[in-house]
Amino acid sequence: MEIIGTGKNDLKFIRYKAFNSKLFLPISTYVSYKLEHDWDDYNELFHAVNYIQNIKNIEGVWFDIHTVQNNDRIIGVLTIVGGEIEKLGIPHDSQTTSTLLLKYFHIIDKGMGYGSYWLKSVIFPYYQSKNYSKILISSSHPKSFNFYEKIGEEMESYTKMSDNQLHERKCKTFSISL
Repeated sequence: MEIIGTGKNDLKFIRYKAFNSKLFLPISTYVSYKLEHDWDDYNELFHAVNYIQNIKNIEGVWFDIHTVQNNDRIIGVLTIVGGEIEKLGIPHDSQTTSTLLLKYFHIIDKGMGYGSYWLKSVIFPYYQSKNYSKILISSSHPKSFNFYEKIGEEMESYTKMSDNQLHERKCKTFSISL
């Protein structure tokens, strides 16, 4: 565990090199919200844990789990994946080694500006200082598309079905230059 930043309202931005399921509490909160509102049956918590379990066995691929905490309460999580990401099906180009993936980005306290501040003032500068030049992010949350369009460039648009084939999910991939 490493504190890589602090912010207003006693926020702490922490980086973890190892997986612990409690770090994904914000994802669990989001899945519960969707169930309560009969919105979507895609279980991000299941997919996030499965994703981490799969990539930690791939040689040359690494991950960092980041949280934002307020008074020791985890209010946000995101995962950064790097290394030989072409092994994950990311098309190989000359910049693949300087490209990162941002996965499973969730904030519990929405509308407070925490996510924007976290990315722009903590995450992006941290990885830029490590000589990374680009972050790719794929999202299936239409409310986030406008934000990602402001800070990056849309690369791809597609749809996929939810876990039980009940909902068609609109997805987009964005490239963000650091």
